[in-house]
Amino acid sequence: MPPRSPNISVADLSPEEAIKQLLGISPEDLRAVALQCYRSAASAGPLQPKGSDGTLAWIFGTEALRQQMLPKAWKLADPSNQPRVVSPNGKHAVTVACGDADTGNPYGKPLTRNKRGNRTTKSVHYNVRQADLFPIERKSRQVFTENAQAEQTLWILLFHVDVENRTVHYELSRPINIGENGKVDDWNPRFIMPPLSLDAPDLTGPETGPDIDIPVTPKL
Repeated sequence: MPPRSPNISVADLSPEEAIKQLLGISPEDLRAVALQCYRSAASAGPLQPKGSDGTLAWIFGTEALRQQMLPKAWKLADPSNQPRVVSPNGKHAVTVACGDADTGNPYGKPLTRNKRGNRTTKSVHYNVRQADLFPIERKSRQVFTENAQAEQTLWILLFHVDVENRTVHYELSRPINIGENGKVDDWNPRFIMPPLSLDAPDLTGPETGPDIDIPVTPKL
């Protein structure tokens, strides 16, 4: 289902229904990406470089997001080497990033695990100019209105894989600030998905991702 517009109120919707209304993305789409992130992170071996779990999850999570969204008429984009998918109307872009342990915690303030580059900074500045579209208080009326400019609202599918507890925490959130450390540290709105437990009875299939050894361009 493509994004609907204009003047969509999501104040009283669940996060799952809100992303459908605003972006045309289903909870099943995000769940499939989260599952791939877990499988890829869990495949990292002890002889691989430190941080390989997050890198593998980012690579194959990005691939999984594109596999889910391209059949829905979303398009590939890689501005300044930041892999994205762009909505059919060209107004929104989604990229995947690894977050810290506060990811998915409604009482926390998650950070991206890695520093972000100029591409994310530019998008955050644009997002901030649209801040009035998404009031912070849930009781306020959240309204999405199409903007005539060609710039895209950036959303980050933020994930945190807890391999020990076989769980993925993830959310689709709009970054609105980058701290002095270069990491995104504020978001509005945050659409937090239920944690994905790999011990759930409906999850089947192999739990390891591909065994790869390839160069990776740093995320921007």
